[in-house]
Amino acid sequence: MLSQFVGYCLTGAAGAQEAPCERRSIPVALRDNQNLPFQDISVAELEAKVRGKPVKILSFAPDPPPHRLVLLLDTSGSMGSTAGESPLFALGLALARHFFEVHQQWSHIALLTFNKNVTEAFDFTKGNSAVGEKLQEIASDRNYVKANVKGTTALRDTILEGLQLLDHPSSADALYLLTDGGDNASKHSVADVTHRLALTSARLFVVLLRQETGYRNRTPEELSGPDELSEIARKSGGEILTAAVWHGDQVALSADSEAKLKSQETLARLYQTILHDNLLEIELPVLLAKNERWELRLSDAAHRQRKGAQITYPTILISCNSEGGLRSRPPLRLSAARAALPCVPVTKQFELLVEAGFFDENIEFGARKALTERFGAVGDSPGR
Repeated sequence: MLSQFVGYCLTGAAGAQEAPCERRSIPVALRDNQNLPFQDISVAELEAKVRGKPVKILSFAPDPPPHRLVLLLDTSGSMGSTAGESPLFALGLALARHFFEVHQQWSHIALLTFNKNVTEAFDFTKGNSAVGEKLQEIASDRNYVKANVKGTTALRDTILEGLQLLDHPSSADALYLLTDGGDNASKHSVADVTHRLALTSARLFVVLLRQETGYRNRTPEELSGPDELSEIARKSGGEILTAAVWHGDQVALSADSEAKLKSQETLARLYQTILHDNLLEIELPVLLAKNERWELRLSDAAHRQRKGAQITYPTILISCNSEGGLRSRPPLRLSAARAALPCVPVTKQFELLVEAGFFDENIEFGARKALTERFGAVGDSPGR
């Protein structure tokens, strides 16, 4: 209905819709071989292609909005102790607390702990202090592992649960997952999660947790899990940042295999991939009728100058006419709906706004009240 009204009410609507779909804002992170971000990349140093055709790069600048971070902490049975070693959960908790301490002043943080289901949830409305207090409470509870680290693992389902905490996700939002990588309980597939992340600009970052001395016999799900997670993360514009393992009373990281830096310094550098991303504005050569892979790379000259550079970006561009059209782009579909209102009968205006997402669950109260006064109570079945 929304597309019909927009097409009917706006002269030249096709052209008006094509431009926003052809133009994309893509979160991109670039870092050197020391895991430090590049600060001075110019548009001229970047090249992009889709379907073998060059993509026009319009601008490349820091992503300014405050970041929202969803911390996902695995508490399933595989995170417990093996062969008398310290439980993997203790490693995950230590890394979760470090992540929180580094980011609490500059970002909004939510927390989910999970096994087969989400076991505890602290959304953004509870504030960072509630997340910090919970992490401290867990660390102080000597019986926490025995009482709570158990059950199967639903990684993919939990990633989707984490996305639900992000009202209108943007490039400034990310999920940070601490896990051993096995998934043996999710109802959703890799394709489901990849598609859902592609409809947003939120990115997934992962730290894989490992035991120091080998592992018990691992299940097929645990063996394939890290590769599946890597695929999901890369397509979202994130990545598996590092693997982590206890080495005595220290944390060893695969991202610094030669241990040239303290673990805290390596982690701080890796975190910058999440927080110090840039927005790449591009214009596509064609409208996309289906989701497409695309390539972003440094030019040959820039590659020679910046040896060892790593680029992290969403590798899938969402189509213009699937769920990724107006429906997946809240600002665009709302703008179109508002433009169409003058041409729509009053009896249809409420339905149009509902479809456009104006009455999403977290709509600002004043706007909800004003629209309710005009159209009546907000319900799930308008017009009934």
